[in-house]
Amino acid sequence: MTISELEVNTIDLHAKYEAAFAHLEEQIDQKDVDLEHLQETIDKLGEQVYHLEDENERLKEEHQRLREDEEAERERLEALVVAFKEVR
Repeated sequence: MTISELEVNTIDLHAKYEAAFAHLEEQIDQKDVDLEHLQETIDKLGEQVYHLEDENERLKEEHQRLREDEEAERERLEALVVAFKEVR
């Protein structure tokens, strides 16, 4: 092998190395973009969970209030029934 063949081989190997390196950089850049999108999705889902937890808490409180109202109404009706029985 002559020096010029070595130079050609070296240049060829260097070009292949540069191409492979550029390809890896492109892949890394694409992974970075993908990660950013995934992080945005995670952030949005986290926000949705936060709002759903708030809504769930509100519904629990409303349900509890309705149960208390029903209990008060039941007691009122029971007292009314007792009063009617006493009147008879």
